[in-house]
Amino acid sequence: MNTERSVAVEGSPDHPARQLIVITAVLASAVLLVLHEGIAGKWSGFDDPALWMLGYTLAIGPPLMLMLMIERIGERFTYAALGLLALLLAGLAWHTGGDCLSSRWGCSSLSTPYWATLATALFILLPFLEAWRDAGSRLPLRLSYSSLYRHAWDNALALAGTGLFVLAAWLILWLWGALFALLGITEFRELFGERRFIYPVTGLLVGFGLVMSRAQGGALRALLRLCLSLARALLPFVALLALLFLAVVVLRGPEALWQTRRAASLLLWLVLAMVVFVNGVYQDGNTEPRYPRWLQRFVSAGLLSLPAHAGLAIWAIVLRVDQHGWTPDRLSALLVAVILALHALLLAWAVLPARDGRWLSRLSVGNPLMAGFVVVLLLASQSPLLDFRSISVSSQLGRLARGELRIDGYDQVDDFRRRNGPGTQDRKQAEQRPRFDVRLFARELGREGRSALETLRTDPRHAGDLGLLAAIDEALSEPEIDVSPPSSRPLLAEDIETLPAGTVLPPELLSALAADLAPLAGKEFGPGCQRQLRPCMLISVDLGGPPGPEWLFVPPARSWNLPPLVYGASGSGGWLLLAWVYSQAGAGHPLLPETLREGRSPIAVASDWPLLQIGDHRYPIVGGRPDLLMSR
Repeated sequence: MNTERSVAVEGSPDHPARQLIVITAVLASAVLLVLHEGIAGKWSGFDDPALWMLGYTLAIGPPLMLMLMIERIGERFTYAALGLLALLLAGLAWHTGGDCLSSRWGCSSLSTPYWATLATALFILLPFLEAWRDAGSRLPLRLSYSSLYRHAWDNALALAGTGLFVLAAWLILWLWGALFALLGITEFRELFGERRFIYPVTGLLVGFGLVMSRAQGGALRALLRLCLSLARALLPFVALLALLFLAVVVLRGPEALWQTRRAASLLLWLVLAMVVFVNGVYQDGNTEPRYPRWLQRFVSAGLLSLPAHAGLAIWAIVLRVDQHGWTPDRLSALLVAVILALHALLLAWAVLPARDGRWLSRLSVGNPLMAGFVVVLLLASQSPLLDFRSISVSSQLGRLARGELRIDGYDQVDDFRRRNGPGTQDRKQAEQRPRFDVRLFARELGREGRSALETLRTDPRHAGDLGLLAAIDEALSEPEIDVSPPSSRPLLAEDIETLPAGTVLPPELLSALAADLAPLAGKEFGPGCQRQLRPCMLISVDLGGPPGPEWLFVPPARSWNLPPLVYGASGSGGWLLLAWVYSQAGAGHPLLPETLREGRSPIAVASDWPLLQIGDHRYPIVGGRPDLLMSR
């Protein structure tokens, strides 16, 4: 009985709890494997991003917290607390996933801040649950600060030790596969690369790693003491940096800070370093910092300067917002800045004399309250209560309505703007304003952002803004993971521009071209040819193929990987795709309709490889069908 109680106090799980940790890790990895297989295989019911986010959240968050928290298998509080937490996480996952789009960009723009925020919030929350479990029926506000401190560092060390163990194990497996591959036995390397091997093995390694890391708390705490000693040595130097930098800013003015885009981030890193080092020096409040009195006062002066640094960072963010409006990134930056500013105020308050006469003793009261507030703030940022995407949509649309954003200059239709846009002087004035960011709405602002683009596209006030319409059309047409069948609308002659102008296209050529391009509609080729918004071009040119001229089809800009195509007459009176022109879209002189519209006629140039010369630029002609159309 005494042994069991000792194990519980030290935070090490007993034998049944260790078995539960390994089983939980393996089961969680099995669920993740099913999710991966279902999404990759497009199983029925796995086409909803909201379900993806919900599944991944519940398969990672609560199981990992259970594995870090459990000490004895009969802890009812642990199961009840994690069950309630799972319900909260399910709501947050459904909100974020429901705003996610299964586009070619995936959900990374939404899921990355979601996972980062969730991981931070759960890491801060877990010590409270552990300390509350240890405290019994007492309220969270009366929790022992030393207990919170111990649990927080135990969790961090367990995660770090597990990560190193998993990394080392996979390096050994990689070496295993590589060595046998030298002998011509590649089965091991292929097996180790299969996700049906990766998921369960990684889950097993995580389970064993957590068991070993939590069981070896004493050894890890020895490493922690070394790190805290380094923090004690480095804190005065960081305080010196903070004071010197603030003095220079006061003497020279803050204007130089606004000339770069890194002022806010660097200032916040400085505040974060001070927060981490100070808490490393204070530890659980039961140890003295062992600083001479003069050095203690010097560090206190550095802590008093922190609110000024946090204020400068917030000022820099506000200036950026004033220039470009709110975006999810800027709202996230402001959230981090506000959290660090509150910590800076807390540290400045903590250096004031306390009743017990101990230095920084106010942190024992302030840190738990601050941590609880941060958890609420972080979770709210991933909920409808503080929806960064909705705020960004309203901000950017408001700036567009007020004329603070320009809608010209989208490169795929820039020639339309030059021909139909305002005069030169008006254009110069307009170009001084930032451009309306269509891709931000399509990629980062979720369904509300794309709905706003749909509304702008049908707004009669923008009917003549061909550049804006083309950019919106391009953004909304980005291919999805699970796209609907291509539109049955046939390719029409009026969709394609011809050179010389007015040339009558052979109907059979149009049919052959439409058949080749139909499978790409809504995918790599986007929405296809549209005479005004996405001009495609056909030009008749003799490239030395079959008797008679060939037809060169040139797709518009941003058609992903579709190259220009060469069609020639077949013996049966039809037209066949004979070759394609190598023209990288990212090259300095890609072959586009605009290139031909400038009046430079293409000619075939004899060389080791057939070349197409337009002006001073040459493009290789490659026989056969391009890879993009090989399986069509």
